[in-house]
Amino acid sequence: MEIQAVFFDYGGVVGRLDRQEMARLEDKYGLPPGGFWHALFEIPEWYEVEVGRGSEKGWLRAALDKLYELAGRPIPGIRQEWHHIWKGVDDDVVSLARKLRARYKVGMISNATKNLEEILENHHRIIDLFDVVINSARVGMAKPDVRIFHLAAERLGVPVSACVFTDDLIHNVEGARAAGMQAFHFQSAAHLEAELRSLGVEW
Repeated sequence: MEIQAVFFDYGGVVGRLDRQEMARLEDKYGLPPGGFWHALFEIPEWYEVEVGRGSEKGWLRAALDKLYELAGRPIPGIRQEWHHIWKGVDDDVVSLARKLRARYKVGMISNATKNLEEILENHHRIIDLFDVVINSARVGMAKPDVRIFHLAAERLGVPVSACVFTDDLIHNVEGARAAGMQAFHFQSAAHLEAELRSLGVEW
């Protein structure tokens, strides 16, 4: 089926996630490789927050405790540094999304806190790029649950098979594929452009 809609993830796709900075912080504070990601996004408190339960403060407190546990000591200075892992938006991805809007519906599907829309609107000022923003914390389900991809297609009024999705996490890509979407593992804007063109998407 001809593609009618293109969906983007936020963190790691539209929002630039600096994994080298993560690795630098892990080295600085004696954390195991991957420990930073694990402490933030692989703890029960995150899984609650991303579907709209629990509190963001509770999640951040639990993440800090997990970092202390992984380091084997208190490292309070890391709380002031971890925001450096986010480097604004990927201008090339944003530019691509703007081009696509001329011919396709454009949406976002993100596992996030309830602050996502405010960040897109008032911090990055790009919420106008998206015909719909599917925020896991507001819809009560999170990627890779196939239901969130079906919901996204439904909100845009297009068949799920007419949608393409990109995410930096492979299990979310697999979830989209299981739901019936075309989906690509995000590596760069240039790589995504090539993958989209392979599906006949033009701009």
